[in-house]
Amino acid sequence: MRTVYWAWSMILTAAIVVQIGLAGYGAFYAANKLDDEGSTIDDDTFMDGFGFHAGFGYLVILLGLIFMIIGIAAGIGKWRLGRHGLLFLLLFIQLWLAWIGFELPFPVGFLHPINAMLILALSSWISWDEWQRRRTAPAVPPAEATAT
Repeated sequence: MRTVYWAWSMILTAAIVVQIGLAGYGAFYAANKLDDEGSTIDDDTFMDGFGFHAGFGYLVILLGLIFMIIGIAAGIGKWRLGRHGLLFLLLFIQLWLAWIGFELPFPVGFLHPINAMLILALSSWISWDEWQRRRTAPAVPPAEATAT
């Protein structure tokens, strides 16, 4: 179960990096559509660029929930599980910031990318810590074959 736990920490961190990249894609897609001076874009064109970022964000939240459940099943301890709870809370806050950010670009929309950096930092810390634990863990000897 610990190997599954370690792999999920890496998958979640990679998904968070992809999610941040998709936000950049959406921003530059919209900027490209506004390339001509005085041009505008409609909601559909805007969502063409940010739609995948929005949809993938829900997947990242689901991955965070699964990661927390795997942590509980793996029996990783209160301190380490507390970091997972904080990570899931930050992911949920990220969703809330995205929903409210359209109506209140400042300060709520401003906090969306700040929270994304916190999410990436915490997820990276968890992944690095698990990688270090895996690297320094004593090797488990293979089970000896029994004679029949």
